[in-house]
Amino acid sequence: MADNYKITQYSVNTILGYVENAQIAIPEIQRPFVWKGQEVRDLIDSLYEGYPIGYLIVWQNSQVRIRGFGKGGTKKILIDGQQRVTALMAALMGKEILDAQYRSHRIKIAFCPLAENAEERFAVSDDSYENKAGWIPDIAVLFRRDFSFRQFEKEYVEKNPDADTAKLEEAIDRLRGIIKHQVGVIELSFLLDIDVVSEIFIRINLQGKPLNQEDFAMSKISVNEQYDGDLIRNCIDYFCHLLKEPSFLDIISRNEPEFLQTEYGQSLKWLAEGGDYLYMPSYADVLKVVLIAAFGKSKVADLVNMLSGKTSKKGEISKKVSKEAFEKLGAGVKAFVSQKNFQGFLQALEKAGYSCERMIYSQSVLNYCYAMYLMMDMDGVGQEKKDGLIARWMTMCLITGHYQNSPDSVVMKDYKEIREAGMENYLKQLEDLRLNTPFFEEILPEKFSAATSRTAPVLAYYAAQSYFGIPSLYSKEEKLSTLYAGRTESYQLLPKAYLEKCGFKTREIYGQAANITYLSREIKKLVKKKSPAEYKEEILEKLSEEEIRQSLADNDVPEIIFQADEENVQEILACRRKAMAQKIKKYYDSL
Repeated sequence: MADNYKITQYSVNTILGYVENAQIAIPEIQRPFVWKGQEVRDLIDSLYEGYPIGYLIVWQNSQVRIRGFGKGGTKKILIDGQQRVTALMAALMGKEILDAQYRSHRIKIAFCPLAENAEERFAVSDDSYENKAGWIPDIAVLFRRDFSFRQFEKEYVEKNPDADTAKLEEAIDRLRGIIKHQVGVIELSFLLDIDVVSEIFIRINLQGKPLNQEDFAMSKISVNEQYDGDLIRNCIDYFCHLLKEPSFLDIISRNEPEFLQTEYGQSLKWLAEGGDYLYMPSYADVLKVVLIAAFGKSKVADLVNMLSGKTSKKGEISKKVSKEAFEKLGAGVKAFVSQKNFQGFLQALEKAGYSCERMIYSQSVLNYCYAMYLMMDMDGVGQEKKDGLIARWMTMCLITGHYQNSPDSVVMKDYKEIREAGMENYLKQLEDLRLNTPFFEEILPEKFSAATSRTAPVLAYYAAQSYFGIPSLYSKEEKLSTLYAGRTESYQLLPKAYLEKCGFKTREIYGQAANITYLSREIKKLVKKKSPAEYKEEILEKLSEEEIRQSLADNDVPEIIFQADEENVQEILACRRKAMAQKIKKYYDSL
């Protein structure tokens, strides 16, 4: 193990020199610079005070694609410590940084050399510091190779006649001396397995956000230009960014016109139209989905191994394995970002009633569902059938807790079964096994006794109400789905205060999902926190008896709610739980 890494102390100056000369590279795959100006200021202050700034980690790799400072031909890439090194390049060498919006700009740090102990010594510079007494607006000038203290002193004293030149020289020497500060660098061998590398990241307490396995995978992808890894990485990264900011395409057009001419770039142009998306995947989500759909794997470490060309034989590297893995990854990414697939998937969910972001139980479930959708597309399943199958799959997952336990193992079983039997047949097997009469009459109703309205089965119920276009309780037009999407506050059918009078004081009663609904603002003003018996007369001024009965039925509320008392509270809630379950069954059968 010791042969696979070593720890060396380098000065800040040496590290920056290595970066400048591409002996250590800040690769294209790294995150944009996300530090705030204040964090850069704090880093410089830490060095000035002699405080440690944490280890850097570099990884031996001769095939890296770099951006910005390096010149190519590097042997080591910076795996962890990008933010710190970039901050130093910006503050000390005057380099422009690339922010989270991929825009270039300077971060300048101002310095007050004669500041007393209690006074601010460093600050994020702006125009106001250009002529501010006692301040140097940009410390980068002090680190230029042609810097002359005498010339600097002359100009400083002209602006600050009362300056103590001895203290000035001491402060400038001290600041310039930070480049001699020693920083520990962990140098990792390319022979290390991904699991070992990940463990190193976890165990070492670093400043900033440690690199995770997805970051490492993106590193591995980007450094391999031979198999279009750099294009694949850009496609993933830019897709995720364009979903949030369609105007970002203009920035790509200006900065990377060549990329937009590639097949990967062309596949992203539809995102310029913008839109509201239920699904906003990160690059980690993209990797996860493609890994499942294209490779039949669930662990990112497996992807890195395949891209590295590792075979089942220990230590053996195959270019053929690497090439095939990159080809499969590229095809999978293009399938993921395809307008036909991405919009088709979301439209299928919306058509099935999952009409807003709040009806999505988790990002992981969306990832798994999209992976299933892409597998169906690879198998040539027609659009209409694909829409119905994915709607049923999503609902089945929510009401049964399909991915609740050991999701990676479950999704691998799904992949295997779908590959053998096809999605339609496999889903039919699961339906026959799980979605039987006892499930809808006993198991599912019990799930609505949970003291929360954000369980997966409840979201499936709201999707059903949305699918059928059900108005909210006591309303003729205001849809329940609209109220839920608008984050309207929920309403207790049997208010807490009333239930407490009836002797029911626990959240398991008043807070259970079966006691929760959503009311329009108008209706909520009428009913307030009264018992149903107390507000019925007010409702009758808005609706007829028949309309009230219909509204209760549509919202699966038993009519005996208007006779609620301590004797039948439990019966009312039990009836609604069963009705909600039957609504979902009706909904599922219609998909």
